Amino acid sequence: MSKVTMIGKIMCQDGQGEAMEAVFADMAEACKDESGTEIYTYLRGEENTYWFFALMSSQEAMQSHGQGDAMKQAMAAFGPLMASPPEMSVTSPVAANGFDF
Repeated sequence: MSKVTMIGKIMCQDGQGEAMEAVFADMAEACKDESGTEIYTYLRGEENTYWFFALMSSQEAMQSHGQGDAMKQAMAAFGPLMASPPEMSVTSPVAANGFDF
């Protein structure tokens, strides 16, 4: 099985950065022991822009994560904080340092 990555851009509403970061922290904590989750991170960019990166051991692990209770709770919590729908892309790693694929 090939590893799978997800890369995303999330924009939050003005003044909602702290609330958004709290939801992201809860989400990272909730999935830290999920089978197949190898890297799971949220990053803050300029102004109200956040970036997401995950490395999963397989497509099945990605699907399981996306359908899990933690993801459902996160979507309910950060959905109202977003300024627009997230832009997410599922990709496959082709070259990297720091992890095997």
